[in-house]
Amino acid sequence: MLNLLSSIAKSAVVLALLAAPSQAGETPVVQATRTSTPPNIDGRLDDSVWHQAPTIADFFQREPIEGAPPTEQTEVRILFDDDHLYFALRCFDSEADRLVANQMRRDAELDENDNIQIILDPYNDRRGGFYFSTNPLGARQDLLLTDEGRTRNQAWDSVWQSRTRIDSLGWSAEVAIPFDQVRYPDSDQAVWGINIGRAIRRKNEEVFLVPPPQSYGFRGRYRTSRLAVLTGLGQLQSRPPLAVVPFLLSGTQRDFAADGSTEYDLDPGLDFKYGLTPSLTLDLSYKTDFAQVEADQEQINLTRFSLFFPEKRDFFLEGAGIFEFGERVERQGSGGRPPTLLFYSRRIGIEEGHNLPVLAGGKLTGRAGPYQIGTLRMTTQAMTFVDEEENQEGREDTILDTLHVAQTDFTVLRIKRDMLGRSNLGFIAIDKQPGSEANYNRTGGVDFTLSLLQAALNLRGFAAKTWTPQVEGRDRAGLLELDYRQGRFETRLNYLDMEEDFAPEVGFVPRTDIRRFKGSGRYRPRPDIGWIRMFSIGPRFTYLMDRGNTLQSRDFQFSAFVNLEIGDWFGARYRQRYELLDEAFEIRDEQEIPIGAYEFGSYSLNLFANSSRRLSGRASYEYGDFFNGTRQRISAETIWRYNARLELEGTYEFNHINLPNGAFNTHLFGHRFLYSFSPDMFVRGFLQSNSAQELVGGNFLFNYRYLPGSDLFIVYNQVWDTEGGLEQASRSLQLKVSYYWQR
Repeated sequence: MLNLLSSIAKSAVVLALLAAPSQAGETPVVQATRTSTPPNIDGRLDDSVWHQAPTIADFFQREPIEGAPPTEQTEVRILFDDDHLYFALRCFDSEADRLVANQMRRDAELDENDNIQIILDPYNDRRGGFYFSTNPLGARQDLLLTDEGRTRNQAWDSVWQSRTRIDSLGWSAEVAIPFDQVRYPDSDQAVWGINIGRAIRRKNEEVFLVPPPQSYGFRGRYRTSRLAVLTGLGQLQSRPPLAVVPFLLSGTQRDFAADGSTEYDLDPGLDFKYGLTPSLTLDLSYKTDFAQVEADQEQINLTRFSLFFPEKRDFFLEGAGIFEFGERVERQGSGGRPPTLLFYSRRIGIEEGHNLPVLAGGKLTGRAGPYQIGTLRMTTQAMTFVDEEENQEGREDTILDTLHVAQTDFTVLRIKRDMLGRSNLGFIAIDKQPGSEANYNRTGGVDFTLSLLQAALNLRGFAAKTWTPQVEGRDRAGLLELDYRQGRFETRLNYLDMEEDFAPEVGFVPRTDIRRFKGSGRYRPRPDIGWIRMFSIGPRFTYLMDRGNTLQSRDFQFSAFVNLEIGDWFGARYRQRYELLDEAFEIRDEQEIPIGAYEFGSYSLNLFANSSRRLSGRASYEYGDFFNGTRQRISAETIWRYNARLELEGTYEFNHINLPNGAFNTHLFGHRFLYSFSPDMFVRGFLQSNSAQELVGGNFLFNYRYLPGSDLFIVYNQVWDTEGGLEQASRSLQLKVSYYWQR
């Protein structure tokens, strides 16, 4: 089968070379006007210089009626000088007192607010771009878009300005984006891709210069597949960035599970960014620090396999799109299984739940002609972790476990070659070198994307192999995936073939020795019913065998949801599963599910309340069989936005498992508060409890961006062990100050 995958991949490359990109309809053209007098960025739009630029007002709906005229008028003007690109945006609103704006913090999610969004594609190739958004309160969000906007990098942090103002006509915004914050090629007559959108949230209306098709789904607003053209910029010479960010970290920490002593730290560090070429950026980091990263959200694991946690560390998130290799990450909790990834950055600096200091690291990301390039090198410090049990006074503590981790070097090389249209061919090489040269793990692979019909039809795949000492053969894997979106229909098919000894230690692989078929389909009709916007109906399935073709797991689901005009969702799902256990499955301490074949099903109800409201949330209830017993699951999340500054959130998940050898319950609590003093200053607290892990954890963060790019962080973490009571497990307090300098 792996040979067949290789043949299909070669055929796909030939098709990509023969396929000519198609264009649908005329591409709108907008113009930027040079100015010698920069506007004052205050949100008022009263500078006379704005009258030099033509007004852009031809917007069209994406939601609710694709292609229809907007119900509210929007006007945009664009200026530029040697240093900045400027936007003046007037958002007229016939009910200005009903604007939805409940976020003030920088990098907050603005989807459920009234907002303006600007997408810039300086290469005008529709493969990605830079996303800037603001709302009536002046909150700023920026994203780096790759893979035509399918991948959104929230860690990308640009230094730009926006100011807004609310008045009787609606609201207005002025935006200044420095040219040196975006990558672009040298050009005598620069032509960029651009899209400008607006959300009128109380109507759930979205309008754009070029509306992304509704078939792109709910996140289609980020897509760069179809853009307008920005002209008038004339000759542009790129400005490779040079930025230096020194920081100082001071703190104290105590691990009560070890020797209980308190450690004090005072460590300087340095982050360095330099543009080697207009399109290639080098990032270097000494004593890379992640003090400000929020703790992982706890999960209840009732499966035999590892849980998947998303990356949250900025150094790895920035530019992460180029390093992606494997399956797309599905939203967990929706019935989707964890993905298969050849590179999973959480394998660097985290070992069995322990954080390892990163001594130094560097990465090079960007473009060289038609090539996308990413290289990464990181070194983690050797550490020893001791888990001790405290004994009575006068007796030495008992050592329960000791973990030795050698100093380890990680190296990644990723190259993708853009091909005709929006297709590409790439490869990846990954090396993990802990301790001696004889102890290594290496992964190599090639992948492709064939994109046709204006990205409505996509074929993807990869073939990969790992190298580990004393392991020969049975170490390959391959994937083929096809997805098609057109009109109200969407379908995806996926085949994964993985041999027994395929072991990418810097990747994420839920299980090996498998042949897996996976697919899904959705039909989203929009009926002519006043209070209903859309139905979403369809199945999804997973059929998994071992490589001897014995069925191991089967999962079939069918769901139906209703999307209301007011933005709420509700629906139901039926799920039928089969699991073959060739060894007993310990679902909790001293409680096992025996060897055997199990077929079981469940029903669930789901509700989502529009998060643009002051009080919003979601809830679900599931009941059904579970292996040789039953399971009842209740989950709920509520968010209360008292005003634009204060937000309170609570989450709860309850499981009642009833098995022949006994019943048990699990409880997962999460509580979060967020208070924004301004778009550049906030405080956040997070408390969570996991009965299955017998842990309670708390996290407190204060962040003040006192200058553009320069931050002050105060972080406090506390963990309690609830086994047999409530005892402190660890605590830490850290202060971090950084200063951003740019040439």
